[in-house]
Amino acid sequence: MKIISKYLSIILMASCLAACADLDLNPLSEGSSENWYNDETEIEMSLNDLWRADFFPIDDVVWDDDWLNRNGSNEITLGTITSKSSIASTRWTALYKAITRSLKILDALDKGKASGVSEAKVQQYKGEAYFMLGCAYGTLSMYYGDCVLYKNPISLNEAYKATRSPKSDVLAFAYECLDKAAEYLPETYSGQQIPTKGAALGFKARFSLFSGDYQTTIDACQKCMNLGVYQLHSNYKDLFTTTSSKELMFYFQGDLSQKVGIGMFSCVKNFVIRKIGGFSNQCPSLELFCAYTCTDGLPIDQSPLYNPKDPFENRDPRLAYTIQPFKTKYSKDYAEYTQSKMDGTFPKKYPDYITLGYEYNPSPYATTVYEASSGKMVLNNDSKASNQHSVYNGILLRKYVKDDWANYNNYGLVSDNIFPYLRYAEILMSYVEAKNELGTITQEDLDKTINLVRARAYNGSGIQYPKVTLASQSELRKIIRMERRVEFPFESVRYRDLLRWHIAEKSYNKPMYYLNREWSGNANWNGKTGSESNRTLSSDFMVLLKNWDNGNFPIGGIPPIDKDGLPDLSGMQNAGYITTFYMMGFDKNKNYLWPVPADDILVNPNITQNPGY
Repeated sequence: MKIISKYLSIILMASCLAACADLDLNPLSEGSSENWYNDETEIEMSLNDLWRADFFPIDDVVWDDDWLNRNGSNEITLGTITSKSSIASTRWTALYKAITRSLKILDALDKGKASGVSEAKVQQYKGEAYFMLGCAYGTLSMYYGDCVLYKNPISLNEAYKATRSPKSDVLAFAYECLDKAAEYLPETYSGQQIPTKGAALGFKARFSLFSGDYQTTIDACQKCMNLGVYQLHSNYKDLFTTTSSKELMFYFQGDLSQKVGIGMFSCVKNFVIRKIGGFSNQCPSLELFCAYTCTDGLPIDQSPLYNPKDPFENRDPRLAYTIQPFKTKYSKDYAEYTQSKMDGTFPKKYPDYITLGYEYNPSPYATTVYEASSGKMVLNNDSKASNQHSVYNGILLRKYVKDDWANYNNYGLVSDNIFPYLRYAEILMSYVEAKNELGTITQEDLDKTINLVRARAYNGSGIQYPKVTLASQSELRKIIRMERRVEFPFESVRYRDLLRWHIAEKSYNKPMYYLNREWSGNANWNGKTGSESNRTLSSDFMVLLKNWDNGNFPIGGIPPIDKDGLPDLSGMQNAGYITTFYMMGFDKNKNYLWPVPADDILVNPNITQNPGY
């Protein structure tokens, strides 16, 4: 009976741990926590439950300027987040739940409450609890600034009187916790993912870089690099469909059997082609499309290699690994490309132009596309030639896409992709940025960081990567910022970068662009114009056809790239190539911090609100 009672208690506790209740600075009830953490099973169960995305918040892809969301804007892109927003309250609540649990575990271990736990296990559990504390407080500091800081378990009465501590104190404690975690945690593990020494150092580097503590960043990165545990995955494209890699330092993975996807992988139907029933209503932005340099390492507004009539030509390979490539009529091999679809050699010659079994061709003339399984040309649902709701800006996601995404309906619309929450490339890029900001960077620093990242991007392309060489601080700053953008899209990195660089007011206070909404008007259009057309085509659709004919698809021209690596597409809109979908907004006087949830201030008026909220 005692055994049954014990496991009933474990099941009940698991339910409590997984629940997302209203915020309470002591979220685990005092009654249950007094009767918990008494043995290895209870402590390990409580810790293992922390290693899920609920406690490591993922910034939504729709929050930054790398992504177009046809479903509309949101509180982050509009700058309208308030103290009652669920975005702010959910994150705050989850992190304080994790903090409370971690402190209770440490308290139990320090006081010897848990019986039968070996010293080795005590060290590991302490390391894991300190890791969670450091990550939670570091994350809170990034989004909220000053935070309620408590280093030991507190009562409900004490929680109701708590005040916010300065961000510097919160960060200092986060660093202290992550240092302890790095001391206690193993370098590697087997079986279920647990935090490691390198992950602790990596998160310390992330938080310190965000706060401009550059020497702290350099030291943490160097220690991580010296471990010799991590290395860049050999192929950039394959990294995002793999199930394991020495580059992945901390990650989350979905489960098809449970129909659970992490982050953006909770509904891949939004990203896939309409030909297989997808929506393709969320996709990479035109701004991101313009951010990739040419193969000489220069931005598209400086490189003589850039061909706006064939925008995939001579570009960093990561462009075609991230955004589904397509041919324009100005591509050098366009005639051969077209012929291969007639003679059946298309899949062998042009595999990169096939996604989920079909050619991707957004040409407004392309009424049909190649179907790989049959070798036939079939109706094109992903062009305005035959579908008004085809990809809204003409470009489609390729990064992360796996063959089994074609079967998304069988898995509740989710995929089991690994979400790379922290990977080794971030360590290398954080190190080089911190060195540059301190003005101590050397060519050796560049060669062991950003040049390794670039070399990997070009691996297998047959093209020599453009080596970054020593330059002025401002020149390197632009190179580093553009490199981060094209290395980490859709990895919960970009939004934080815009905040910490303090350029969000530039990136957000402008339109998000897409193509003219007009289409042929009928899926049976014959792809002809004038007297040969079987449809009367609108004047706006004729503009889209003209843009394709003149090589101005999807953006036309060459947009200027500013000192922060941000492209200006307003001239492309003025020329009639693209149009505004929605205006983004950002108030520099308040939006660099999130609001403290109103309910917490209501419960405890000693907690102050951030400016502007």
